[in-house]
Amino acid sequence: MRDNYFYTEIFNSSIHTRAVPDKWSVAEAVYHCYLLLKLTRITSVYYLPIARAYMKVRRPKVKRYMDDMSNIYSGKTMKVPFILKPKMKREYTLTELRGLLEEETEKLKTCVASLTKEQCYWIRYPDPVPDYPNVMQVVKLLRIHEEHHYRVVMEREAKFRK
Repeated sequence: MRDNYFYTEIFNSSIHTRAVPDKWSVAEAVYHCYLLLKLTRITSVYYLPIARAYMKVRRPKVKRYMDDMSNIYSGKTMKVPFILKPKMKREYTLTELRGLLEEETEKLKTCVASLTKEQCYWIRYPDPVPDYPNVMQVVKLLRIHEEHHYRVVMEREAKFRK
């Protein structure tokens, strides 16, 4: 999915210039996606071992292998939390931004790699906005979120670019 966007003309032009003054640039949108991925990974590092331990004690049976994840970004979206606002300390290149995303993706893969199939479906994140998604759904949600921002920025850039 990233290749579909990162090799486009829009993603390879002036990525730090905002097409609309109060909307994010390409670089800011990518950095925001990186921040959410990083926050999810850091949360998972601490949350998943606790959830696994609780699961071992409780010994639940997975009733349904639910992995559908609807696009919660298709309608009206919420305001971005301050922790996910892209306050970049410097102007990253597109290659550097892609590297940040890929590095966090690999770290998240490592974080969930030791989970069993049952754990991936049983463990739910305490996030009410997407209706308490399980691990599988969170991974899908991260992809949906990233694609949402890329699509929005592409449409905006194509429409307002000078």
